[in-house]
Formats: sequence, structure tokens, C-alpha cells
Amino acid sequence: MYRPAVVKNRKRACLEPWVIGLITFISLIVLAVCIGLTVHYVRYNQRETYSYYSTLSFTSNKLYGDFGREGSKNFTEMSQKIESMVKDAFHKSPLREEFVKSHIIRFSQEEHGVLAHMLLIFRVRSTEDPEAIDKIIQHVLPEKLQDAVGPPKLDPESVEIKKINKTETDNFLNNCCGTRRSKTPSQSLRIVGGTEVEEGEWPWQASLQWDGSHRCGATLINSTWLVSAAHCFRTYKDPDRWTVSFGVTIKPPKIKQGLRRIFVHEKYKYPSHDYDISVAELSSPVPYTNAVHRICLPDASHEFHPGNEMFVTGFGALQNDGSSQNHLWQVQVDLIDTQTCNEPQSYNGAITPRMLCAGFLKGKKDACQGDSGGPLVSPDARDIWYLAGIVSWGDECAQPNKPGVYTRVTAFRDWIRSKTGI
Repeated sequence: MYRPAVVKNRKRACLEPWVIGLITFISLIVLAVCIGLTVHYVRYNQRETYSYYSTLSFTSNKLYGDFGREGSKNFTEMSQKIESMVKDAFHKSPLREEFVKSHIIRFSQEEHGVLAHMLLIFRVRSTEDPEAIDKIIQHVLPEKLQDAVGPPKLDPESVEIKKINKTETDNFLNNCCGTRRSKTPSQSLRIVGGTEVEEGEWPWQASLQWDGSHRCGATLINSTWLVSAAHCFRTYKDPDRWTVSFGVTIKPPKIKQGLRRIFVHEKYKYPSHDYDISVAELSSPVPYTNAVHRICLPDASHEFHPGNEMFVTGFGALQNDGSSQNHLWQVQVDLIDTQTCNEPQSYNGAITPRMLCAGFLKGKKDACQGDSGGPLVSPDARDIWYLAGIVSWGDECAQPNKPGVYTRVTAFRDWIRSKTGI
């Protein structure tokens, strides 16, 4: 006999109104607590940037002239030593989490020593009392520097600290060579094989335009002088027909200027690629801003080594024989030693001591047409950027065993100084 399932009639259970009200009330309390904790967390962890201008006296076994010139090896070494002492001082203080960095702006000579001028940057929780933080900052540095071990020999009692606003901070940084916005460029995936640039990432990049059309790149080395390639001016010599634009787009530019005069290296002889360097003077100085300011020039003795971080930037084609771009592009490249670059499968001995190679032997990432004259740059230990090379030549773009070839700036340091005074 079949035994069909027995279906029972069930009454739907209903919650009492007071139970529904209680659940709703508890839910609202939980929601309010979550919102309150979130607001408190965000507010507590929200930070504001505090900047200070500071001076500090010191003595050294070196003369002021040895490190008084910005961008020199001695300037970098002395800046690094003092910045490290200041960093250690704050890391041993209650402000170790708030301290971001110290940055030497310049040195000036005193009767009995040298004065270091520097910026101090802090990131402070918005809930903190600004006056209390100021008092701690004023107190910490002189106290903690008592234990600093030189050289150089610091005078902790000489420390002076003054709070400054963002505009003043930007003005100080923009007047230093080789500084840039703190965004770290991503490793390039797609210039050839590069990525687009954001405003302020490479503020020394310029576009050289002949009769309004982009021809070459250039690099700002002070408010009135550019460095570029000699071949950019091979058949285009009249400065009145050149214009220069700055910013990450050619149209619209951040700033636009004319040229007053052009110097091409006396030993440059087309079709040779050797001595491929030029300098050009702007018709009037450009004002330094977050988006436009100068690169550091390396000393003639400065050495760039394979493995150093390097970037090349430009408005050139994204592929061989392609068109120039309106937006600035960047690509990270590796420095390749001259011996490797002169191998038969590469450039077969064509690389002279006045050139350097950068890119990849497997190809895929490179400068290209329209990037000529533009900068190849590399940072030092302080994250200050130097002009290592000038885009010069190469066999097509991004081909295997054919990396980009650049004019070696250190080989022409004295020539640049003879023409520009820099």
C-alpha cells in the first residue's frame, strides 16, 4: 500500500510588535556605533602636513667652497650627513611617527663656520594641538643633536626653526634643482613601451617647436638655459622660428617662450652622432613652479652605474615612424655598459666615450622619433634627480640588441659651463 506523505497545515509565526521594535532599536544603535567609530577612526588618523624652515651652524674639515655649489658631489655628501643626523634626532623623540624628512636647501658661509638651510616636513594627526606640536619641534632638535656624532660638527644651540605655509614650502623646493612631485612612477608596460606622465613628475622637460610644430625635447637647467641635442638644430638654426613649451601637454602648454640664441657643439659634424649636444637660451626667464623647474647637472666626475634607476621622457612616437604625442610619456630603462653596447650584434664599436646606452637588450622599451634632445635622468641617494644623458640616436626604436644611445652629459660638463656659466 502506498503511503503518501502527510501534509500538515501550519500557522505562520508572527513576531510581536514589541519584538520588532526592539530589533529595530538595537540595529539603529549598532549602526550608530559603527558610524561613530568610523568617523572617529578617520578623524583620528587624518593627518596634516606641517613644514618648517630651519638653520643650523656647523664646522667641517672641508672649505665652504667644496660643498657650497648645489648639485656637486660634496654638496650631496654634506647634505646627506646633516639630513641623517636630523632624522636620527627626531626618530629618538616623541615625533618619530610624525617626522617625514629633512631637506637641505642650501649652505651659506658664516664667520666661524657654515650655515645649513633646510626644510623639516611632518605629518601630524589633525586631532593634535598645533601649538603643542610646535613646542615639541622647537625643543627636540637642539636637545637631541647634543648627542650627534660628526663630522660635521654641529652646533645644537644655533638651531632656529620657523613654521612656514605650503606656498613657502613649494617655493623653496621648486628653487632647488632636481626635485619633483613625490609620486613614484609605475613600472612601464607600454616614448615606446611607456606610460603617460602626471603634472609635476618631470618638471624640467621642454618641447622644442619649429614654426609651431614639435621637433625635439630639451631639459631646463636653470631659468634661462636648456640643454638639447645638436642634431635638433642641424637644419633649423634661426632662433626666431623656435618656440619652447613646458608642462605635460604641448597644447595647451603651462608656459611658452621663444629662443634668444643657440650654441651647437663645435665638434658636431653630421652624419656622425658624436658630440651631439647643444644649449639654447630662452628669450626671458621662466618662473619656477610645481610644474616647471630645473634638473641638476652632474659634476664631470659623477658616475652613473648599470643598475641605477633611470627614466627617459618625451613627446615622441610610441612606435617606429609613428607620430609625436601631445602628452608627455615616460619609460624606465636600464643603463647598459659601453662594452656590451659595442658588441657586434649591437652597435659594433660605434659607441664613443661621449655616449652611453640605456634600454633593454630584448627591446620593447625605448625612446623614439621626436624624443631627440630630451632627458635621461637618474636620482641620487637623496632622491634628487640628475641629467645623465640626452636622447641622441639608435637603430629604429625598441629593437632587440639596439638600445637607445644618449649623449653622456658628464663628458660635456665643462663645455656646458663655458657656454652658460652654469
